[in-house]
Amino acid sequence: MSESTVDMRGYADLLIRTGVNLQPGQGLLVRAELGHAAFVREVVAAAYTAGASYVHVDWTDAPTLAATLHHANVEQLDVPAFEVTRFRQLVDEGWARLSLVGDEFPEALATVAPDALRTWTIKRSRAIKFYTQAMMANQVQWCVAGVPTPAWAQQVFPDKPAAEAVAALWATIRQMVRADQPDPAAAWTALNRQLTGVANFLQRNQVHTLHFVDPTPGPDGKPATDFVVGLAERARWVGGASATPGGVWFQPNMPTEEVFTTPHNQRTHGYVRTSRPTFPMQREVRDAWFRFEAGEVVEYTAAVGADVLEQFFAIDGARRLGEVSLVDAGSPIFQSGLLFYEILFDENAACHIAFGEAYPECIEGGSALSREELAALGANFSDTHVDFMIGTAAMNVTGQCADGREVAIMRSGRFDAAVLA
Repeated sequence: MSESTVDMRGYADLLIRTGVNLQPGQGLLVRAELGHAAFVREVVAAAYTAGASYVHVDWTDAPTLAATLHHANVEQLDVPAFEVTRFRQLVDEGWARLSLVGDEFPEALATVAPDALRTWTIKRSRAIKFYTQAMMANQVQWCVAGVPTPAWAQQVFPDKPAAEAVAALWATIRQMVRADQPDPAAAWTALNRQLTGVANFLQRNQVHTLHFVDPTPGPDGKPATDFVVGLAERARWVGGASATPGGVWFQPNMPTEEVFTTPHNQRTHGYVRTSRPTFPMQREVRDAWFRFEAGEVVEYTAAVGADVLEQFFAIDGARRLGEVSLVDAGSPIFQSGLLFYEILFDENAACHIAFGEAYPECIEGGSALSREELAALGANFSDTHVDFMIGTAAMNVTGQCADGREVAIMRSGRFDAAVLA
């Protein structure tokens, strides 16, 4: 048995037992690219060993989607009823979900018209909205994790030959998800304790507004970022593991280094620059700048992907925030100095904001509230949810508390000592 096979089996077992925390007799949906096949086989074996009732693999292929969007009449293209029924069954029967990311063909959608991609993205999102809402409300366990492909590995390690780049990315991922530790599960317990401690500090101090300032001069000589995010009523800080209503704990993201909450969709103002690329509708946006008024983006630019942003912001609710997240620059992902071109990793390297749908779990009692009740508290609704990284090693974050006090949360990209105490 090769060492790489042993490594994959250990990682697969970690994702099943700590990631989705699959329960005996529970079904599992695995969403993966064709290039992940070797690893998916290890995941299937680990899931059945853990007692899965059934494992279904939902294969994805970007060139196939590109062919569809190039040649189909997208306006007449609809998600078939049998697929909607399938997702309804997944919710009704409480299937867990493991999503594996790592592009096999990163440029496959580069020539697809943004309006066609937006149209299909919205159609599919609306057809299975009940399913994504169930996941965002943690009604079922879910986990997103990375699997190397040659193309992705050479994006991260462009100076290495393909085989060396893949090996390097495997080693990096294992480190980031703590699979290289003597006891990975214990390492995750320690990380969850740390992230929960930060969330508890913010909750205990009733921080209801965040002021982000990156004093690095921008092109106009002003600070690169100076913006204020007001939080939703009854906002709740979340970090590390999540739990279903039945009390089953799981890790939504592996890796994770963030503590996050729900902004009020009317209370963000000022301007912010992105610090890493992101990929709305699977197209790159780089070096973007956004200006907010009363919670809404009213002006924006981007060095790469301005046309993508135009299509993205045409989606209902996409101009307002559904998440704000704090990530310490001491994160091993940030400290690696690597750019991953994959949101799962890059969002855990830096503070970020997400345009679009809010997470109900980030409002006290939110999972039991109606859409109208959540909206009254300031939660945003949309057919999308996309993270944009804004954190830097120079970022300062100050919190305003309900009693009028101000507390230092971050200085020069790192959590203040009081936050970590």
